[in-house]
Amino acid sequence: MWARNPDEDNKVQCFVVTKGSKGLKTSKIENKYSFRMVQNTDIEFKDVFVPTNNKLTKAKDFATGTNKILESSRLGIAWMISGIASGAYEAAVKYVIQRKQFGRSIASF
Repeated sequence: MWARNPDEDNKVQCFVVTKGSKGLKTSKIENKYSFRMVQNTDIEFKDVFVPTNNKLTKAKDFATGTNKILESSRLGIAWMISGIASGAYEAAVKYVIQRKQFGRSIASF
């Protein structure tokens, strides 16, 4: 979890929050999936204590770490969606050209 650390000038730092921690609540979001069928979850933190040794010391800050990954993955997903849309369009055109209705190609109506 990326969070502001009040002990270090409110710097955004990365912490491992252990499942079952007091004040941590997770609930599955039904019928909602993201890329590669990853199940989405609501995560609620209420007065959760995370010990200092749960800090990932090599994860220096969000902007140069995780944010860079998110930026590049968003671009990749945009290109992927463009490719899927293009493929769907090509499949529809192929179908329309091949499909016949009442003895005629539906592309000629």
